[in-house]
Amino acid sequence: MDLGVLLSNYPRLFHMAEAGSWEAIQRIGLKTTAQLVHECTVDSTIANQILHERRSHGFRLQHPVVGDVVIRDQGPLKLHNLEPSLIDVTVAEWLHILNSRVFFWLDERRLNRLLQARLYRDIPHDVLVIDTERLVATHLAKVRLSPMNTGATIFPGAPARGTQTFTAIDAFPFQERRKGRALEDVVVELSVLDGVPDVAEYVIEVQRRVGSEIRDVIYQRNSRGRFRHS
Repeated sequence: MDLGVLLSNYPRLFHMAEAGSWEAIQRIGLKTTAQLVHECTVDSTIANQILHERRSHGFRLQHPVVGDVVIRDQGPLKLHNLEPSLIDVTVAEWLHILNSRVFFWLDERRLNRLLQARLYRDIPHDVLVIDTERLVATHLAKVRLSPMNTGATIFPGAPARGTQTFTAIDAFPFQERRKGRALEDVVVELSVLDGVPDVAEYVIEVQRRVGSEIRDVIYQRNSRGRFRHS
């Protein structure tokens, strides 16, 4: 896949976060689950549950810089459907892969479907709208694309996944997948290995949403490249 094709088709990225988390994200960036556990004071038993087991519920941790941080659950990752979908990795290895990166949607329609799901439709979230070109320009070496929602195996017959699920941009088979698919189903996720500490530099807007409805615009980048409250 050519970089220009990615940028022309997916000029914006979307990251869904806990409501109220934007202030912390500005200070420490988008951290991976593994990084947050490492940086927080976490009992070894809890750390093992977060990193090495499928998370059936979320965890609230204390970070030394920003205080409360939330590790989201992995409710959509059903183990009985995940296990038969794995090709060349174990469940533990797949969890490690997921916990070592941060994720973005490339198409707002997929974000909206997630926000409208039963588990989330009544819960407020902060949605970061990000300039794809600027983020990729800085973090290209750590950017990976995937053709599926890698953290969801809700239904039987989940797509096969393994070490080749995440690919660099230039290795992603865009033209092959584009045949017969809507654009939102061609490239599904963009992830960045080891997090994005400077993510605030690429944020265009932060929206407070309930379901898919935008209730407020919390921050917006102005013409000088600074943030202002709406």
